[in-house]
This record gives sequence, structure tokens and C-alpha cells, in this order.
Amino acid sequence: MSTARAATSVLMRDPVLRALLVLAAACAVWYLMPGPGGTAKLALFWPIQVLLDVVFAVMSARMSALPGVSGSTRRFWRLVAVGAVLFTVADAVQGAQTFASPVAGMVQGSALQSALVTLGSLVCLLAMLLHPTRTAGRERLRFVLDAGTVLVATAVFVWYLSPAIDTHQNLATMLLPLASAGASLAGAFGLVKLILGRNMPFTPIAGWSAGAAGVLVGLSTGLTPELVQVTRPEVAMLSRLVPCVLLAAVPRINEVGLRADPDILARRRARPFSLIPYAGVAAAVALLVVALSGGRLGAREWGVVAGVVLATAIVLSRQLIAFTDNARLLGEVDRSLRALAEQEERFRALVQHSSDVTVIAGPDHVVAYASPAVERALGVPVAAVVGRPVVALALPGERDGLRARMASVLRQPGTSTTLRLRVRHADGTVRWLSAVATNLAHVPGIRGVVYNAHDITEVVAFQERLRHEATHDALTGLANRALFAERLAAAGATAAILIIDLDGFKAVNDTHGHHAGDALLRAVAARLRGCLRPVDTAARLGGDEFAVLLPGAGAAEAADAVRSVQAAFAEPVPIEATLMPIRASIGVARGSPDRAEELLREADAAMYAVKHG
Repeated sequence: MSTARAATSVLMRDPVLRALLVLAAACAVWYLMPGPGGTAKLALFWPIQVLLDVVFAVMSARMSALPGVSGSTRRFWRLVAVGAVLFTVADAVQGAQTFASPVAGMVQGSALQSALVTLGSLVCLLAMLLHPTRTAGRERLRFVLDAGTVLVATAVFVWYLSPAIDTHQNLATMLLPLASAGASLAGAFGLVKLILGRNMPFTPIAGWSAGAAGVLVGLSTGLTPELVQVTRPEVAMLSRLVPCVLLAAVPRINEVGLRADPDILARRRARPFSLIPYAGVAAAVALLVVALSGGRLGAREWGVVAGVVLATAIVLSRQLIAFTDNARLLGEVDRSLRALAEQEERFRALVQHSSDVTVIAGPDHVVAYASPAVERALGVPVAAVVGRPVVALALPGERDGLRARMASVLRQPGTSTTLRLRVRHADGTVRWLSAVATNLAHVPGIRGVVYNAHDITEVVAFQERLRHEATHDALTGLANRALFAERLAAAGATAAILIIDLDGFKAVNDTHGHHAGDALLRAVAARLRGCLRPVDTAARLGGDEFAVLLPGAGAAEAADAVRSVQAAFAEPVPIEATLMPIRASIGVARGSPDRAEELLREADAAMYAVKHG
């Protein structure tokens, strides 16, 4: 159900509005029914008016006390309630006089009644004038000019259609045109503020009802009242009652609408422009044509001419202001477009020459855009990447993890995550990429995940080199003491340790030099690597002392390892045309890696026992 239909449904279920609708229908049937009974109709006319005035006053007071309304809205409805009280007093006085002597002419109202109605209309008009429109600057100026155009056009019609004021007649007859003019202007002003303002005290339906009621009041009291009252007084009574029913319903419509949707006034936005001022000028020009068609120029005709000229001048001023604002806005737009073009050119240059790869993938993880840096990073053209899944760029072993990370990023817009993945270059080499994935699915121009990546292959290689140097012996390339201890701690339930110490190594250094000793150490390391299992670790603990870790090895496996090492050391090492034998003492210890220090001491003790045995 649309918003308008829902609002209408809520209003039609309200008992007060239903009662007013039934009253309006009953009045239409009663006053349009031909036949006698004119005196009874007149006697009921003013009590009905008073009843409607009371409803209007009570409902306006309720509206002013409604929780949640703004202070300006509360003040507006309080003033309207005061005006309604004045209407009630005026119609009650006239009703009492008419009840005492029901004469058809008393539909027009006495001098006191007309004065009170005029005062009440002025109070309602004051409520509209004091109510802020929440406009400022150029917007406020445009609002004033548009409102002025409509009011001038309305005044033209009021001037031309209202009966002339005869100073020789009684006061009531003189005040009636003024009351009619005030009601018409108030209705027009309310309609203008409804459409053009930003702070209406009315819901849309209530505002239109108020404007229509004001216009109908003006028409009912100002358009040829003598003709209507002489021929059919009942028509005059009905024409006065119908807008009063509508006016009495306005605050109740407003209250029901706000209770059903408290945010309706806050959501309402003023339109950037309105055709009402132009329609008012067009109507005034049409009236001018009608007024001049009679061939005479009296006060009425000259008043229409003056009003049309004034309204046209206001519209022209409004247009000149609009042209000035448009020129300024076009200048700002032109400057913004130039700045945007410069930014786009700068961005394009940055992307074209950046070494970083930028990839945009939609929610389906398929690449929609790739920057030219893709060709430098992967060795393939951009066209070979666009249309492929992002995970297809990674090595097969990393795709499952990449999918999981991408799915986590897509769960919440605006989130980012850092990825590290290996990709295959077109030349067959493996490259490392570091990427930041940012979910920009909520950004209209992107609607996907942006990946900014750069090649960190050299960085990873450098880090690996540093890590290797920190955990391996620089001379032999074997594990150092720290890495040996780390692997021993993670060896499992049991392990065997070989401690190997070279015999006569000092003599090699002293006789052949340290370079020969270094060559011998490197040869020992190479032969250790060649005779061990892949799970075993050979380490240089320092000087000519080596160690071998045999995870999970029993006594037999440890003995086999000792024999393998001895066999590898059996062949001499050729160094500078000299065959140097490898003589070594090997100690063995077995046990739980939890007692690593004890195992090392036991193996060391066993090695010394072999050396000195």
C-alpha cells in the first residue's frame, strides 16, 4: 500500500472525521432540498456554525499539546485555537440574534459578528506570518518573492471580485468584504507556505485542506453574496458551512497524521522550484483580459492592471535572481568539472605508471578492472586478467585460504584485510605479492572489492636470507645451536642425538692454515648432509663440534646413523693437493626431548669417552 493510500485509510477510520463527513453530507441534503422550511434552516445554520467552531478550537488546542511537536508548531496551533475561539464567539452572538428574529438577511452576519470573524482571521494570519519557514540566504529570498507573487495574484482576484464598500451602508456590510479578503489572503498564504516552506505545521493532507478551506471561505463570502442570498438563501448557508466543516477537520487531520507517522513533517522536503507563482501570474493576466473586455477602465480594472504589473515585476525579479544563481552555479560546476578532469588525468597518470597493481573484483570475485601494472607483475596483458576469478591468479595451494579471506572481507562494507600470496609469472618464476583488499561494495562507482598489491619477491627473499643467517652456520650452512635446540624441543616423544668432535683439527689449522681447516669443516658438513635422513638435522655447535638430531630414532636407528657417518668420513678430503683424513669421535644419547640439556650432556660425555677410550 502506498504512503498516500495508507494515510487516507487511517483518516477514514477516525471517528471525529467520520462525524464531520456525516455532518457535511447531512447539511448538503438538508440545505439543497427544495421546499419550505427556510426559517428552520436559518435557525439551525448558526448553531451548526458554532458547533464547527468549537470542534475547530478544541482540535487546534489538542494539536498544540501534542507530544513531540516543535515549539514553533505548538505556537502556531495555539494562535489558531485563539482565532477559533473568536470565530466561536462571533457565531454564537450571531446565532443568538438570529434565533430571536430569524431573517434571511442575517446569514450575512451583524457588525459585531463580522468584526470578530475579521479579528479571528487576522489572528490565524498572524500565526502563519510568525511561523518560521526555515529558509535562509538566497533560498529565503526566492521564497519571499514566490510567496509575494501568489499573494499579489490572489489580491487581484479579491479586489476585482469583492463587492464595493459603500460608506453609506451599515458597519456589517462594510466589514464583510474585508473579512472575505482576509480569509482569501490567509488561505492563499497558507497554501504558499505549505508548498514552498521547509517547516510546515501541517501534514500534506492537512495543509491542502486548510488552503482549500480558506479559499472556499473567501469565495462564499465575497462572490456576489446579494444574488445568492436573494434567490436561494439555502445555497448561501451551505456555501458557508462546507468550508467551515473542512476547516474544523484540519487540526484533527493533522493530529491523526502525526500520531500515525511522527516523522512525516521531518521527512518533508521543499521542492527546488514551484509552478504556483507562474500559475498565479497567468491567472491574473487572464483576469486582466476579462476585465478589459468590457471596454471601461474603472477602479476595479486599474487595480487588476496594477496587480498584474506588480506580480509580473516580482516574477521578473525572481527570474533575474534565478539567472544569476544559475550562472554562478554553472561557473562552479565548470570549475568542478575542470578540477575533476585534472584529478582524473592525475589519477590515470598515477595508475598508468604505478608499480603497484590495482584490481577491482565484484561480489562474485571476478576481476572487472586491472591496472597496467599487472603486465609488469605477472607478465601477462590486462585483458588476460579481466574476467577471471581473483583466486585464479594465486598458486593452487593458496586458493582455498584466499577464498576464505575474500569472503570475510565481503561480509561488511568498508573493511580491509592484508593478503600475502604467491603468483606464477609468465616466465615460470614464482612471485610474492602483498595486497590490501578493501570492501567498497557500498561505493556507487566501484561496487566491489579493491585490491592494491605490490611485488615483494625481493623483500621475501631478503627476509628468508636473514632468517637463514640467523638460524644457520655461516661457514658450513648447517643449522646453528639455536635452530638445533628449537628442532630438538619439537622432536616428539623420543629422539637420538649424535655429538661429533673432529680429532686433530687444531693440527690441521696449525699445519695447513685456517683456510684448510675451513675447507675441512665444509667437507664434513657436506658429508653429514649426504648420509642423513630428510627428517634429521645436522648442526655445527661451534669450532669443530657437530651434532645430529634423529627424531623418533631408537637404538638401532641411532647405531645405523653412527655407522653411516663413519662411512661418510672414511674417505679423505682433498685439500690443496693433499688428502686429509677425517677423524672424529661420536657420542650417542637417546631419550625424551623434554630433557634436552641432559641428552646433550649425555651425548657429549659419550663422545669424550670415545675420544679418550
